[in-house]
Amino acid sequence: MTRVVIIEDEEMAVIRLSEMLTSISNDIKIVRTLDSISDSIAYFSNDPSYDLILMDIHLSDGNSFDIFKYVTITKPVLFITAYDEYAIDAFKQYAVDYLLKPVRKEHLEDAFNKYTRFYKNPVPDYTKLINEDKAEKKWLIKLGQNIRTVNYEDVAYYFTVEKITYLVNFEGKKYPVDQTLEYIESKIIDRNYFRINRQYIIHQKSIGKMNTHTKSRVRINLLPTNEEVIVSTERSPQFKKWLVG
Repeated sequence: MTRVVIIEDEEMAVIRLSEMLTSISNDIKIVRTLDSISDSIAYFSNDPSYDLILMDIHLSDGNSFDIFKYVTITKPVLFITAYDEYAIDAFKQYAVDYLLKPVRKEHLEDAFNKYTRFYKNPVPDYTKLINEDKAEKKWLIKLGQNIRTVNYEDVAYYFTVEKITYLVNFEGKKYPVDQTLEYIESKIIDRNYFRINRQYIIHQKSIGKMNTHTKSRVRINLLPTNEEVIVSTERSPQFKKWLVG
């Protein structure tokens, strides 16, 4: 059973969301509806049992992001609003998705399915991946007849293009590596790296400017090259948790 809390100050919107949720799945139970920041802070201060929050951003007594200033919320949040300028702020608060009003049932259902896939079911913990040879701390790079090494911690990001894998260090230098991106991912034990899509594994310090690409995806300018990349839809929920973790 998925226990849902709805934070919304428009009564008709609460009714509509409730009806859509219960029609999406019999596994959903709405345990509480709240219509203000003050009531929400009081409710979550008592450490209630719940699994998912549906939260409007503009409430009668202010911006719902103020709730996070007073209570710690570690469960996923589905933001629902008439405005699109708060998406990046939403991503920092365990956002499952960011839906614009008026909410359509198919969009709400997609968001709930995403929650089920990435939060309700166990998510692989990439920070606990074990390195087969813990003594290895450098990549061996072959450049023609020359060989050099690059320390793992000096890599800003890895990427693959046309079946060739490269690393880019924090000085902006690019080197080919013999290993696949999948192999590299299996070797990483540093929690500062994250695979954002099929082509890129990035270090947190390589993140420059971030913008919303779509309601659930993020566009990133990578440092030091200013290369633009997109976080995949499938990895967005994990990416948002990694950003604040």
